[in-house]
Amino acid sequence: MSALKKTEAVSALYEFEDIQLTEKMFAKFAKHMYDLAGVDLPFSPKNHALIRNRIVKLLRRHGLKSYEQYWDMVEHGNHEITSEFISALTTNMTSFYREGNHFDFLAQQLPELYKKFGADIRMWCAAASTGQEPYTIAMTAHEVMQQIPGMKARLLATDIDLQVLKKGSIGAYEDREMQGLPPAQRLKYFEKVKKNETEYWRAKDNIHDMVRFAQFNLMSPKYEFQHKFHVIFCRNVLIYFDEETTKKVIDSLTSCLAPGGYLILGHSESGNIKHTHLKPLSRAVYQKL
Repeated sequence: MSALKKTEAVSALYEFEDIQLTEKMFAKFAKHMYDLAGVDLPFSPKNHALIRNRIVKLLRRHGLKSYEQYWDMVEHGNHEITSEFISALTTNMTSFYREGNHFDFLAQQLPELYKKFGADIRMWCAAASTGQEPYTIAMTAHEVMQQIPGMKARLLATDIDLQVLKKGSIGAYEDREMQGLPPAQRLKYFEKVKKNETEYWRAKDNIHDMVRFAQFNLMSPKYEFQHKFHVIFCRNVLIYFDEETTKKVIDSLTSCLAPGGYLILGHSESGNIKHTHLKPLSRAVYQKL
C-alpha cells in the first residue's frame, strides 16, 4: 500500500471512530440484543465501549455515517442483517479442554451412562461457538468408545451465531486456535491441510462425524427435541443473562435431560443455580433427579 493510500485509510478509520454512540442509541441496541438472545447489557462505560467498538465495524462495512442509519437497517432488515448484528455482539471465547475437569468427569461417567441408558448416548453442547468445545466432548467420548465397542455417542452442537457455527461445522483451525489441545490428541484427531497458502488443522472423520451443528436460540419459548439428552453442556453463556433469563434457561435445559443425566455449566456460573430437579455433584456439575 502506498503512503498516500495508507494515510487515506487511516483518516477514514478515524472518521468512523469519531461517530458518537448516544445513550439513546445504546439503549436501543442493548434492548434488541436482549430480546433476540437474552444477553443483558446494562448501561456502563464498559458496555457502551463494547457496543460502540463492535458496531462501528459494521458502519464501515456498510459505508454508513451514523449509528442511527445502522439501527434503521437492523429494525427493518432481513435475516442476514439480524445474523450479522447477533454475531457482532456475541462474545465467543473458547478453547480445547477449557475447564478440563468437566471432561474428566464425562470420561468417568460415560461407562455408567452406557450401563443405565444403553448403547445410544445423546449429548448436547448448547453454546458451541466455533466448535472447540463440542470437538473436545467428541474426543473424550471417542476415547471411552474405544474401550466400550458397543457404545455410540452422538452430539448436537448449537449456537445462536451462524458465523461461528459455520466454522465449527467445517472443523478447521489455525495453530493459534488449537490452544489447549495436547500434541498426541492433535495428531490423533486432526490432520494438517493447506488452503490459499494458509495451513489449518482439520478434524478427522472419527470425531467430525460424531457432531451435528445446528442453530438454536436458548431464548426459544420451547425446547422441542425428539429425545431426552443424557449430558448437556451449557458453559459460560449464563453469565451474559440476567437472573430471570437464567432461571428460564435452566428450567428449559433441565426439561431436556433424562432423569439421571448431567447438566454441566461454566465454573463461574454455578453459585446461584438452584432447581428442585437438579442435584449439585461438583463444581458446576448437576444431576437430574
